[in-house]
Amino acid sequence: MNKKRTILIIDDHQSIRMILGNILIKEYNIVTKKDGIDAFAWLHEGNIPDLILLDMIMPRLHGISFLSNLRSSGFFSEIPVVVLSGNESKEFISKTKEMGINGYITKPFKPEILRTTIADAMNDYTPVSKNGTEY
Repeated sequence: MNKKRTILIIDDHQSIRMILGNILIKEYNIVTKKDGIDAFAWLHEGNIPDLILLDMIMPRLHGISFLSNLRSSGFFSEIPVVVLSGNESKEFISKTKEMGINGYITKPFKPEILRTTIADAMNDYTPVSKNGTEY
């Protein structure tokens, strides 16, 4: 039996975290955090998700700052990130792509687009354990 992969959902709106979790729970293990600071605390406890679903507009640590810190970190830099945002600006989308995101979904979103984007982003990722060996 295949082990379910884990998605870390970071969004400051509880309703969005619940909707995303309900859509994805059958296929994935879901962990939710309300902002980037809570997410980094969870990561630094030794947890490594197979993908991060990231909102951009959040208090305490904005999505761009979270993404920048994640990509510049040694250990977490390769985790696939899919951005979920209401910002449809081509400049903003381009900026996040330059920062190494693996997908961008605009709100409101369709569940099938969400699932497809996540699956595509995960296809190129090989999870690594805390001791550096591949699963």
